[in-house]
Amino acid sequence: MDGTAPELNGLNGAAYPPARRGWLLVTVLVAAYAVSFVDRQILSLLVDDLHRGLHVDDAHIGLLQGPAFGVFYAVLGMPCGWLADRVSRVRLIATGLLLWTVMTALGGLAPDFWTLFATRMGVGVGEAALVPAAVSLLADTFPRERRVLPLAVFTGGVSLGTGLALALGGGLVAFARGGAGDLPLIGGWLAAQTPWQAVLVMAGSLGIPLAFIMLLFREPPRQGLHPGDAPQVSLFAWLGQNRRLFLAMFGGAAMLYIFSNAFSAWLPSLFIRGFGWGPAQVGAALGLPIAGIAVSGNFLGGGIATLLARRGHANATAMTMALGALVMVPVAILGPLAGDAATARAAAIGVYFAIALCFGVATASFVAVTPAALRGQVVALYLLIGNLFGMGLGPPAVGLLLDRFFQDPARVGTALAIVGGITVTSGAALLLLALRRHAARAAAMPA
Repeated sequence: MDGTAPELNGLNGAAYPPARRGWLLVTVLVAAYAVSFVDRQILSLLVDDLHRGLHVDDAHIGLLQGPAFGVFYAVLGMPCGWLADRVSRVRLIATGLLLWTVMTALGGLAPDFWTLFATRMGVGVGEAALVPAAVSLLADTFPRERRVLPLAVFTGGVSLGTGLALALGGGLVAFARGGAGDLPLIGGWLAAQTPWQAVLVMAGSLGIPLAFIMLLFREPPRQGLHPGDAPQVSLFAWLGQNRRLFLAMFGGAAMLYIFSNAFSAWLPSLFIRGFGWGPAQVGAALGLPIAGIAVSGNFLGGGIATLLARRGHANATAMTMALGALVMVPVAILGPLAGDAATARAAAIGVYFAIALCFGVATASFVAVTPAALRGQVVALYLLIGNLFGMGLGPPAVGLLLDRFFQDPARVGTALAIVGGITVTSGAALLLLALRRHAARAAAMPA
């Protein structure tokens, strides 16, 4: 996409793409990742509308926000990681992007709970292709010494998407209730739908152009991989040889995923039920600040890891990930219990900063200790474990606590604090345990 000269040669002699093209790719992938989180998180602003429209309780909402999307997203991550190590990653991402955006829009046509449940599974199927393919793609686009920051910026799409889901979602809710009928061509049809249905249709349209833009990029050569390497490397043999390292890394990430998914799914309800806010107010007050502070956390995490690496720390990414987890501990436990809206808002922003600081370098942390032939599969396995635990347990745990234990829908903050206290402390401890082994393994890896 540009004429600048290629950069350093990779381990297999192939040139890395020009830096300008690499950062254009990062920009498009960040946009795709942000759209993916808008599409998966948009339901968090529609909880009360779904209660009324589909006649469901909080336990059902937890299923829609967690397992409906998360099980297929997690389970299909491994096949997508396998594909990412073997087929065109550019085409794989474009195909997944088109699928999940269409399924989001189809959710707006759902007449009942189970139809919406099925469309959310479709969103999970499409999104499963993005991260394994994108991480593998970026690892072959930037040299090792420049790789951490692009991966951290890409992961910043999570934070950007979460903030946009609130800001844009709140705006879409307000627009669906008052101005959708003014749109050309489809305005009359949208105005005839319930607000939550119109919001899903509009949110689902965001990513379709990105799928076609993605196809404009060329597939880069795979770096650090010689002909015949892939069949000689066994994923589970590699994991078995380094089981103590990967058990701690996978386990720590999974615990943090539980809280981060629960927090994202129920944050709007914390303010709507606890402080009497409306969805548009939640989006306006939280969306852009969360996006801004979280993206800052991603950049800071990438900068810290780069600085630590220059000072000789082979486990720089793992150290930064553990730092983010430690910062998360107090805000995850105390933040949801805040007694006023201003303090709760500040704590929520702090939670997303810590999440970004931790997870911004997570994929780079796994790449640093994984052979080139297994990168897509290891990242996919990390996502499989993290999302099975995170989406499978996080949102449903809060819903069950509210419905079955507290029997009080207003106690969202207490439920989040309980989930955070159990998961974030154990996750931080596991990541700290992994540091020494991560340093030894990363130091032994080729460039």
